[in-house]
Amino acid sequence: MTKIITGDIVLKEDTVFKEDLIVEGNIRCEGGLWDLKCKNLECWDLKCWNLECLDLKCKNLDFYAIAIAYRSFKCKSWKAERKNYIIKCLDGEVEVENESTTNH
Repeated sequence: MTKIITGDIVLKEDTVFKEDLIVEGNIRCEGGLWDLKCKNLECWDLKCWNLECLDLKCKNLDFYAIAIAYRSFKCKSWKAERKNYIIKCLDGEVEVENESTTNH
């Protein structure tokens, strides 16, 4: 089952989605950064503390320390807030559309 959210979604606490999620907008955290766990996630811009997904596809990803996808990890650009970060796709590669615009 896929949940579709039109527009932005604002997270106010650590969040777990048990279904696939498509956000036709941005995902941002209010009052600080939160952890986000979901199955399959597709969105435009995502800013979170730590991220764990089965499949991830987003335009721009901004995370604090850890971004892990299990099967697929695709983005246009990404940025880690810590110098000692982890970005990983366990069963595939992290695919960055435009490597020259990636901030890390």
